[in-house]
Amino acid sequence: MLISMTGYGKAEELKNGVKYLVELRSVNSRFSEVLLKCPKHIYTKEYEIREIIKQRISRGKISILINLDTSDISNNASIVLDEASLKTQLDILKKIKKKVNPKEKIKLEHVLSFSDYFLKDNEDAVDEEEFTLVSKLIKLALDDLFEMKRREGAFLEKDILERIEVLDSESNKITELSRERILEEKRVFNEKLNVYLNDRNVIDEKRLEFELALLTERMDITEECVRLKSHIEFFRASVNSDENVGRRLNFLLQEMNREINTIASKASDAVISQKVSLLKEELEKIREQIQNIE
Repeated sequence: MLISMTGYGKAEELKNGVKYLVELRSVNSRFSEVLLKCPKHIYTKEYEIREIIKQRISRGKISILINLDTSDISNNASIVLDEASLKTQLDILKKIKKKVNPKEKIKLEHVLSFSDYFLKDNEDAVDEEEFTLVSKLIKLALDDLFEMKRREGAFLEKDILERIEVLDSESNKITELSRERILEEKRVFNEKLNVYLNDRNVIDEKRLEFELALLTERMDITEECVRLKSHIEFFRASVNSDENVGRRLNFLLQEMNREINTIASKASDAVISQKVSLLKEELEKIREQIQNIE
């Protein structure tokens, strides 16, 4: 079953007057990337949070937002003023003012924009009870995220397998056309050969050998068709696997493209050339879809 790299999930819970909200967003990326935005005291568990994510998601750019809403708490005694940090931020604002606009006054909203730097909890680190709750919400948000990723993946899988069926069907037709073309090429070659044999004076032995070698090389695409068929079957098996197969499918597409290009270079038949063009179009559409598979 294919899993999409894009999705959204969230989980929330109210505890001790604080509303905890965890939101996860996942988008396409060649590698695994985790971006975390949360209150400063929870950042002390950044490594643990990243490990929770990496255990479930192998590829994609994942944004985690952890928000604490304390609006229901009447007493915010847990929040204290870090006067040293406040002074540092004021000094920075004064330097900015001096360089940018000396006449501009420093207003309260300018100071409050740096509130994350000088307003902090009494405790520098999240306690274990709170982090247990945060961890639970991250896992619930991951479950919600995966539900969407699976639904997206199911749509992608249906489209991809339909296009793989087109590849398989058209490659079979190419194989049949190739056999027919071989018979026709042999007929034409035999006619030419009879002309040579009827007039020994015009026979060029080296030219005859060259024509035979060229004909054999151009006619034989059996090996490429067999390999293409093998890649298609392995592609189907990989799609039905329980593993995350995005990279493997991308590799198989590259191998299919290699075989199709070889067939195209050998084909001297207009109908085969048209079908090769169709194969390339379908392959490109599959490639676009695979970029979103984890």
